[in-house]
Amino acid sequence: MDIEEFEKRQQPRAKRSRLEPFQAQIFELKAKGYANWQVAEWLEANGLKVSPEAVRKFIKSREAPSPASMPGTSTPPPASALPPTPAAPPTSSEADTSSPVDDLAGLDKKQRRERLADKFLGEEAKPKNALATRFLNQEKSK
Repeated sequence: MDIEEFEKRQQPRAKRSRLEPFQAQIFELKAKGYANWQVAEWLEANGLKVSPEAVRKFIKSREAPSPASMPGTSTPPPASALPPTPAAPPTSSEADTSSPVDDLAGLDKKQRRERLADKFLGEEAKPKNALATRFLNQEKSK
């Protein structure tokens, strides 16, 4: 018996997911932002009752692994995936002519917060807030 004759007599018993015929539609729904439970409802409306967990596992098993997640690879992420690099802090000549927002460029959150607090509560800046004025007067009197 040759292989062609065997194929005519026997059907393959390979394990195949019931979701396989719907793969393109499942990925399209997920790309549009639908949740797994919504995809499961859509499948049920099309005659296939599966759980949201089954949808999640099907998607996970069919997704192409990213090169960064594969062990043994050290390819850097694409430039579009990297966060933008902050601008260098302005020099003293630039700081004199720049707006308050410009001299905060290139600082991290904590540094920006401290710089703004210094401007608001500092000795050279008279506070416009009554509560801040009262607080500074109490600090000076101590």
